[in-house]
Amino acid sequence: MTDAGQRRPDRPSIVLTRMDRQKLLRLLQDLPTTSVDTDCLLREEIDRADMISDTAAWCSAVRLGCEVKFVDLGTSHLCRGRLVLPDETRTAHCISVLSPIGTALIGLGPGQSIHWTERGRERSLAVLEVRASEVSPPT
Repeated sequence: MTDAGQRRPDRPSIVLTRMDRQKLLRLLQDLPTTSVDTDCLLREEIDRADMISDTAAWCSAVRLGCEVKFVDLGTSHLCRGRLVLPDETRTAHCISVLSPIGTALIGLGPGQSIHWTERGRERSLAVLEVRASEVSPPT
């Protein structure tokens, strides 16, 4: 785990709204101890994120409830989805923030990319577009 404010040179700068930060910290508190890998990666992302206002423009960064268009840089596959909490993944094209891709996306802005290792496999993606969801944003 990284210390708050410490930047890892291999990861881009990210931002979180205060509300998303609170929701994610609550989520981590409620996780069973069997999800250690996801817990550690998400906690690192929360710790290193800069805080922005809850009223910041939806298109500025990937946040809970937003629609995101991104490309998997390893496969060149174009993807779209809505970033949600795990219990909100009931509909198609939802990406849980606890999934490796969801954790990688949180806080990135358009044009940013991230690289990580998932089960020994190098992964990378780039965010192309972020917008408010057609579904009401989470409260």
